[in-house]
Amino acid sequence: MTRSRTALTRIALVAALMTGLTALVTSPAGASTLSPRARMYRATNGSRLNHEIRRVDIHDRISKLARQHSIKMANTGEYGKLVHTSEKVIRRSYLKGVNWSTWGENVGVTGGTIGELQQAFMQSAAHRHNILNRSFRRVAVGTYRDDRDLLWVTVFFYG
Repeated sequence: MTRSRTALTRIALVAALMTGLTALVTSPAGASTLSPRARMYRATNGSRLNHEIRRVDIHDRISKLARQHSIKMANTGEYGKLVHTSEKVIRRSYLKGVNWSTWGENVGVTGGTIGELQQAFMQSAAHRHNILNRSFRRVAVGTYRDDRDLLWVTVFFYG
């Protein structure tokens, strides 16, 4: 009798712990404490997983370069300007010393949420192609919030 009560207590304890962990992982409040970079990375992989495509790993050094690009876009002209990274910069800086055969880039700006920007990316054929490209194995994400509270985002993919 004691043995089964102990077993039931353990099962209840494990169930309670798992429920608590699930609440922490899926909590919208917890998601808001993530950096914009982490949220964009999570959104990218979420879209890939929703389409049964392997997740991409993040590359920190290239993410720093992607952030520099986001800052540059925010500070271009009077109101900022979306521009893609030049092929020359891609080859000489981003991919220097990296084994790769293909690459792509999504750039965007939002006054809203990462989720809204990801949704806009997924509604654009070219951006969606980059997100769902099975050849891409790694990603770099750079974000920058300007003084107007706009979030500038560079997502660089390669494989």
